[in-house]
Amino acid sequence: MPCSMPSLSLLGHAPADTLARLQDGAEPLPATADAVILGGGIMGCATALYLARAGLKVVLLEVARIGSQQSGRNWGFVRSLCRDPAELPLAGLALSLWPVLQAELGHETGWRQRGCLFIAADDAEQASHAGWLKDAGDRVHDTRLLSAAEVAERFPGLGRPTAGGILAASDGQAEPLLATLAFARAACAAGAVLIEDCGARAIETAAGRISGVVTEHGRIAASTVICTAGARSHRLLAGLIPALPQKTVRSTVALTAPMADLDLPCFVGAGLGLRQRPDGSCIIATDGGTDVDLTLDSFRAAGFFLRELIQRRRAFSLKLGRPFADDLIERLTEPATTRTLRPRAPDIPANPKRVSDAARRFATLFPAAGTPPIVKSWAGAIDVMPDALPVIDTPAATPGLLIATGFSGHGFGLGPAVGRVLADLALGRPAPVDITPFAADRFATGRWRRPYGGI
Repeated sequence: MPCSMPSLSLLGHAPADTLARLQDGAEPLPATADAVILGGGIMGCATALYLARAGLKVVLLEVARIGSQQSGRNWGFVRSLCRDPAELPLAGLALSLWPVLQAELGHETGWRQRGCLFIAADDAEQASHAGWLKDAGDRVHDTRLLSAAEVAERFPGLGRPTAGGILAASDGQAEPLLATLAFARAACAAGAVLIEDCGARAIETAAGRISGVVTEHGRIAASTVICTAGARSHRLLAGLIPALPQKTVRSTVALTAPMADLDLPCFVGAGLGLRQRPDGSCIIATDGGTDVDLTLDSFRAAGFFLRELIQRRRAFSLKLGRPFADDLIERLTEPATTRTLRPRAPDIPANPKRVSDAARRFATLFPAAGTPPIVKSWAGAIDVMPDALPVIDTPAATPGLLIATGFSGHGFGLGPAVGRVLADLALGRPAPVDITPFAADRFATGRWRRPYGGI
């Protein structure tokens, strides 16, 4: 069935709740497939495209709508800057792909290579930037430290002095939902079947290997299953791999009305994340400020996160409310296979206090621009791992299973590269970059460390 979604205005960045369906009607559920992909974010859609182009019969299942979760709700940064050094080869692969994706996919992605800037509030923060650059070594290019005078000269709109900064000129930005849908459309054109409103209940095995997926609308037999289901991954993978200590946090983002050109790359500093879009509107968010909506799952892996929660307690807001009650009721009244389908609705409430805080920080940093007029705000569910590194793996104990999850807010920019990695692995090829730091069993075996630099 053809993909019928019209071209989107850049102002339709997020949330995805208001968007039309990708498909122009209900797609029938195939009985068999070579590969079934769980999750319709940018990674799942990219994987579907690359496998379909390789000649495989591919079915992608999305519990809600394509791009309706974090792939359509993030900041839109595509960066290598200040990533954990273990992620840099993957980030480098992604940055080699993004500039050519629009031509390759035949659809708008919003890609612009304008760089990424982190400013330093004090000498300690600038020393941290210098330390990262040393650790990154030859894995980054076109990245340099800026003195306080250089920051002031190059970015005169900043209304406060800095201790310097660090600039990655090769980094860029894209429009999250446009880019995700570009992959989805291209995957459809290549022959992949993308089915929305169809959640997976369970991943099946037979004789010790993958045999198929049970969905809420029937079963699909397949020898390969690729899980890119974000915050739902640990539920779908239960019993197949060692338990994933995956935590979900809620991050709030706001969109401003179009404003005068700030002449900025993607920007992080003084507690603010900022990206100005081609129409002049800005994506703004508080940097490092997240909400944790406590559920019973929050306590499942609490030991892995306790140290960071204590040391960075000001960055997290723990909330015990409706999500906890809903989770408890579901566990008491619904079978486990039903609970794997949660959450169904893409709408995730924003935190208005974080919107106000981001607007205040913006006005302080850019006084000439004034207080930004907020058009709308939204939130996204970010799946976080204890070391802030993802899981990308093909567990030997379950042949035919591939996993990509736990990207801790870094997943969108890496999405095309992860799609390439997963496709190569599914086709029996070696991964184009080293994925050994991302093994799923590193938590069960104690081979993990604290987040790099305490971030």
